[in-house]
Amino acid sequence: MPPEHRLLEYLFNSYTRSVRPVVRDNETVRVTMGLQLSQIIDVNEREQVMTTSLWVKQHWVDYRLQWDPAKYADLKRIHVPINFVWKPDILLYNNVEGTYDVSMLTKALLHYNGSIFWSPPAVYKSSCDIDVEQFPFDEQNCSLKFGSWTHDSSRLDLFPFKEPLGRTYWQNAEWEIVEMPIRRHRISYPCCDNEYIDITFYFVLHRKSLFYIVTFVVPCVLITILTIFVFYLPSNCGEKVTLCISILLALIVFLLLISDMIPPTSKAVPLIGVYLLFSMGMVTVSILLTVIGIHIFHRTPLTHTIRPWVRTIFIEILPPYILMKRPADCEKDFPVYQEPQIKIDPPTNGSFIPNGMDSPPGDRNCFSRRSLLLSRSPSHYRRLQKSEEGHEGGQGNHLSVERDHDSEEEIMDSNIDNHLRQQRQRPSQDRPRVNSRVRDGLGYMNYLVERTKSDDHEKQVEAEFQFVSMVLDRIFLIIYIICVIVGSLSILLSSPVIWEHAGQHPPPARFTGEDLEFHI
Repeated sequence: MPPEHRLLEYLFNSYTRSVRPVVRDNETVRVTMGLQLSQIIDVNEREQVMTTSLWVKQHWVDYRLQWDPAKYADLKRIHVPINFVWKPDILLYNNVEGTYDVSMLTKALLHYNGSIFWSPPAVYKSSCDIDVEQFPFDEQNCSLKFGSWTHDSSRLDLFPFKEPLGRTYWQNAEWEIVEMPIRRHRISYPCCDNEYIDITFYFVLHRKSLFYIVTFVVPCVLITILTIFVFYLPSNCGEKVTLCISILLALIVFLLLISDMIPPTSKAVPLIGVYLLFSMGMVTVSILLTVIGIHIFHRTPLTHTIRPWVRTIFIEILPPYILMKRPADCEKDFPVYQEPQIKIDPPTNGSFIPNGMDSPPGDRNCFSRRSLLLSRSPSHYRRLQKSEEGHEGGQGNHLSVERDHDSEEEIMDSNIDNHLRQQRQRPSQDRPRVNSRVRDGLGYMNYLVERTKSDDHEKQVEAEFQFVSMVLDRIFLIIYIICVIVGSLSILLSSPVIWEHAGQHPPPARFTGEDLEFHI
């Protein structure tokens, strides 16, 4: 008969696996346990479940399973089915799915001095309180709580191994273990009088956020930057508000995508959610500012009056400080508007007298030469002299026009002034009658002059409103850029994980010191 067969018959001939391996009933069984982590399969943030693959290492001593190796061909250890021996009823307290105990019952390693080592593999799904406040630059602290379901601290005592992380650990693509502390707790439950011992293995996880930076953070930042260019679009373009609303809808879509990934909790708003809300608020403000700028841009003198302080601040003072300048020929094209002073009064008695007494001499001379005579040629001047001679009975001197052009102009100017002076000194009944068609033409000319000046004034006011709108857009642009940069940096860089040094957390595969016990 093989030595191992004889040894098994010797050990389990009268063995009872339902009895604790103690000599006296008041003695305590000391069980040492630990975890050899194989892989973190998944951390489901929405369901708040961590799935791990590991080996549950357990060690205890059963004095009934001792033998002398010399009697059994120097056989010092054997593998026995775990169902043959007593094993502690250690369960995962925070299990959320499946059985609480180890499902795969592998064989245990039995030594000749009664020491039993059992390391069954297991896949656990444990509850994990997910903190989404710093998502996607977050740190999660998940745990596995093991303890005896039946025996209290007076009958079974638990102690941890010092090496929880083995060499067979497979790195997770999303999570990195930065620390694995172990805590031993002594807890009194409301149901029972005695205290119970449990060992809790904590997994401090850092998220590898590159995927979320590429798929969420960078697009959100680019969309927010895109809002800046809204203030560069001209106000007469009808796409400013459309662009703002399109950006707002894009941010809402990103917010809906993130809401499907994180748990529906009201404890905190995730970091990326805060940034999206900030971006949505900034886009909403940009829509409001855009509407204000468009409203000012389309103002006209018929509906609004530009106030002096607005002209002083937004046209004269602010533009140099925001690197803006009106075109050099703007004032030349649109001079400062003044009330018209030239007025043509066609009299009711049929005579015509240009009323320029209230206008400056330059305007009066310009009107007299260009509107009354319509030309400064010698032929018109001779016609005017003949008309005067006919009204005075054919008496007068004939003026020679056989001089050079400059002398002729001087003679024309002096004689035109004399003619106008004589026309004003004549009685109204002796003044020459003006043709009705000429009088109507002069009336139309007066209307055109007034209308032209009024249009120039309206164009000037409209140009001022448009420039004020451009100044406001530039001011909004500067403020918006500052707010976006400061807000984005303060939100995205507020996570402590980003500023954490590489050596701040201790290596995860270490457990230093003796047993740490907490009384609860």
